[in-house]
Amino acid sequence: MKSKFILFSTLVTLLFSGCITQDVNTQGVLLLTFDDRNFAGWEAARPVFTKYGAHATFFVSGNISQSNVASLKRLALDGHCIGFHGFKHQNADKALPDQGAERYYKNEIQVQIDSIQDAGIASKVFAYPNCRWSEEADALFRGNGFKRVRGGVKGATPYDPLGKKQALRKPLVENDAVFFPVADLPNRFRIDTIIVGEAYHTDIDEICACLRRASARKEVICITSHNIAPNAKGIHMKTEWLERILSEANSLGLRVIGFNEL
Repeated sequence: MKSKFILFSTLVTLLFSGCITQDVNTQGVLLLTFDDRNFAGWEAARPVFTKYGAHATFFVSGNISQSNVASLKRLALDGHCIGFHGFKHQNADKALPDQGAERYYKNEIQVQIDSIQDAGIASKVFAYPNCRWSEEADALFRGNGFKRVRGGVKGATPYDPLGKKQALRKPLVENDAVFFPVADLPNRFRIDTIIVGEAYHTDIDEICACLRRASARKEVICITSHNIAPNAKGIHMKTEWLERILSEANSLGLRVIGFNEL
């Protein structure tokens, strides 16, 4: 009995000393991201994220004013990640070759970095406007010290159960390009997303099916929207959908984390 106690004590000591680490690949991951300048809606949703201990990433486009900074600080204090989405929301795959790397980066990215740094918020993550990325753009951001960028899964849009659009596409849950193993995270610089909202014919039941797959297969899935509001229309996230997504993720044991936690 004494020897078993000594063995247990040794294992506990090693665990807390960092000699034994927990396997970070034992849970799937959900990355929730929101774009543009929907500060009021994002802040209104803070209690929903807090309820489930979930973190999101908010990618900001345009000028970042002092009032915007105050909003972003509150989100950051909640544990959410703040990222950049371009000063003029330009499509990187076109703007970069048209303007040249130096001019594009200075006028589109650096101006946003300076605005947030002056406010004491550091960030090195970026989301391509309209999910339009290129290998050249990836290399530019990597070379400027960015940790992650977010693109888009090309050709992957939510399945429309009414058959009005994407009738020949298979459901997202069957599209392997939408997911990747959690074990691959250390080597993933660009993470590609799917987008939800009524404008994209989102079926919330299918989104939840994707969460179940990510949990069962220990995969990562990235989901993007814009504003968050009750019964939101167009390209935005319904608060009801967010609540259901977070509730489902919580019951499945999916980690819901920001890009800064990867």
